[in-house]
Amino acid sequence: MTARGKSVRGRPERERGHAALVLLLGLLALWLTILSLVHFNASWSDDAWGYLRLPLFGEPEFGATVMFEPPDNLNSPVPYLKTVRGLPGASVAVDADGTVQIDGTAVGRAKPNALDGRRLAPVASGTVPAGHYFLHADHPDSHDSRYAEIGLVPRERILGRAVALPDIPWLGLDGPFVGPDGMAAEPGPENDLREEGR
Repeated sequence: MTARGKSVRGRPERERGHAALVLLLGLLALWLTILSLVHFNASWSDDAWGYLRLPLFGEPEFGATVMFEPPDNLNSPVPYLKTVRGLPGASVAVDADGTVQIDGTAVGRAKPNALDGRRLAPVASGTVPAGHYFLHADHPDSHDSRYAEIGLVPRERILGRAVALPDIPWLGLDGPFVGPDGMAAEPGPENDLREEGR
C-alpha cells in the first residue's frame, strides 16, 4: 500500500477522534455549567440537600421560591433561599410585638435577637417600592425581609428561581448537610428538625 493510501485511510479515523474529543469537551462544559447552578443547602431549617438555580425572566411572582444575594455587609458565603410574599405596592406593617403583616395578613414575627444573640431591628412599616420584594420563609428563625438588615430586596439581587433537588440517599444527598448547631446533620428521626425556609 502506498503512503498516500495510508494517509487517506487514517484521515477518517482522526476526524472521528476529533469529533469524539469535541463531544467529550462539550459534555464536560455542559456538566460544569449545570453544576455551577447547583447550590448546596447550608441551612438546617430546610429539608432539601440542594437547589437548582434557574433563570428568572421578568419579575418574580407571588409565591415563587427564589435565591438572592443578601446584603454585602452580612458577608454570607451563600445566597439565601426565600419565597416571594410581598410584591411592589404591597403594604408592610409591624405590630408592637414584632408581628409582620403583608396586606393585612400576618406572615411571621420579627424577633428582637438573632440566634447568635445580636440585636435585630424589624423592617420598617410602609409600602414595598417598585423593583423590590418582601422575601420570607415560614421558619420562625428565618433571616428574611422581616428584619431591617435584609429589608425589601431589590430585583437586581434576585439570582433566579430555585427548584429543590430530589434526595439521592446512595450518594449521601438526603436532607440538609448541617444541623441546628451548625454541625453536620446526623440521619435519624431525633434530628428531623427540618422545616420550610431558612
